[in-house]
Amino acid sequence: MIGLAPEKLSPAGPTRHQSVVDQLRRAIVGGSIAPGERLIQVELAERFGVSRIPLREAMRTLHGEGLIVIEPNRGAICRPLEPKDVSDLYAVRLVLEQLAAREAASRFADLREPTLRSAEAALAAFERGDIDALIRLDAEFHERLARAGGNAHTAHSLDACRSQIVRAMHYFFTRDAYARDVWQQHAAIARAVAHGDGAGAATLLERHIVDSRDAILRGLEEADR
Repeated sequence: MIGLAPEKLSPAGPTRHQSVVDQLRRAIVGGSIAPGERLIQVELAERFGVSRIPLREAMRTLHGEGLIVIEPNRGAICRPLEPKDVSDLYAVRLVLEQLAAREAASRFADLREPTLRSAEAALAAFERGDIDALIRLDAEFHERLARAGGNAHTAHSLDACRSQIVRAMHYFFTRDAYARDVWQQHAAIARAVAHGDGAGAATLLERHIVDSRDAILRGLEEADR
């Protein structure tokens, strides 16, 4: 059952819909609503302190993001994490991020300084065991890379995948499972982009993304044992 601790929202206004979407997305991505869990509108409405109308609208939005599955005559569930879904998602991610890296390299985009700052913040997060901060910083690096190419369509397509990617990372990555060389890989990608080496950046990204995919797939396999 979904916990019913109150998570009241701000008073009604033009951002009410987005507030409900954001809170429901965080609950799914962060794992407090588990993959495959049935979404009971009465419980969720009480949890977020809203009526069922904005909740239904938020669920439709997250259905569009792929986080919720709406089944005829059965209602909505949090999208299960299945090996094929993860493999398909990461195949799309790889193509799009390699394209973004090549685009950024063609502009000699320099992401080295913000990447260094994020690496320092990630080290501090690792030392205090803050996996949420580690995943947030990781996602921010990839978002910066996506936007550095200057192609809004590439960035938008990656944004559409981002919630599902982060959810998979939250579900399986613990402090001990988080690879210590992730930020060395990020720094190498940033250097290649800054030097205009699109092919090199794409190759580094392939290793980086495949490593992440394989770690999640191993977690799925172990969970099924």
